[in-house]
Amino acid sequence: MNKIFSFDRFAKYFKYDLVNAKSNFGLSTIILGFLPLMAYIVGNLFCLVFTGEWAIKEAGTAFSAVAVGASYVISSIILGLKLYGSLTDKKAGSNWIMIPASTFEKFLSMFLIVFVIAPVCIGALLVVSDLLLSLLPGYTSITEWAKTVVSGMAESGFKVNFPAMIWLMWGQYALAFLLGAIIFKKAKVAKTILWMFIISTFAGVFMTKLIGVTDLTENFIREASIVDMSSFQSRINWFLNISWIGWIVALAVGIFWRLKTIKH
Repeated sequence: MNKIFSFDRFAKYFKYDLVNAKSNFGLSTIILGFLPLMAYIVGNLFCLVFTGEWAIKEAGTAFSAVAVGASYVISSIILGLKLYGSLTDKKAGSNWIMIPASTFEKFLSMFLIVFVIAPVCIGALLVVSDLLLSLLPGYTSITEWAKTVVSGMAESGFKVNFPAMIWLMWGQYALAFLLGAIIFKKAKVAKTILWMFIISTFAGVFMTKLIGVTDLTENFIREASIVDMSSFQSRINWFLNISWIGWIVALAVGIFWRLKTIKH
C-alpha cells in the first residue's frame, strides 16, 4: 500500500506541485481573475479616447459578464497546458518520472490542482473583481444579479445550483484539455478540440440510434406534461449530474492511464 499512497510522501509532492503551479500559472490566474475589471477599464478608456465619455458604465454588468465567460473558457483551455504540457517533452518527462512519488500520488495532486484549487482561486478573484466594480456608480454586481435570477427561478419552482453546475462543466473541459496536453506533443489545443468534436459527434449519433430522436422528444414532452415540475426537474438534474460526473470520471481514468504510460 505504501508504494501506491503515503500521506507524508504525497504531502511533500503536493507542496512541490503547488509551488510549480504558482510559478507557471500564478500570473495567469491573477489576469483571468481580474479580467472583468481590466476589460471594463480598458473598454471605457477606449470610449474616453474616441468619444470623450466614460460610456460603458451603464452596460458594465453585461460587459463584465462577457469577460467572466471569456475567463471561464480561456482558463479551461490553457490550465492543463501551462501546468503539465511539458510532460510530453523528453527531458521534462524524464525529470517528472524521477520525482519520488507514486503515479497515483502525482495523479491525485494533478487532479486536485486542476479540478479544485485552480477554479476556486480563479472564482474567488472573479468575485473580488465583481465586488470592486460594484463600488462604481451605475454598475450592477454580477453576483447580486445572479442571486436575483436564482431567487426568481426558485419562486417559480425551478431550482438550479449554478455554482456546482458551472464547476462541473468547467472541470470536465479543463480535464479534457489536460488529457490532451499530456497526450499530444504538438498542436495540443487544436488536436484536443478535434477529438472532443469527434467523440461528441459519435456519442450523439450513438444516443440517437439507441433511443431515437422521435422517441426521445415524445418521451420528454410526455414526461413534462404528466409529471409535476419538481419531480421532472429532479430527473433532469439527475441526468445532467450523472452525465457530467461520468465524463469527469472517464477523463480522470484517462489521465491516470496516460501518466502510467509516460516513459522517456
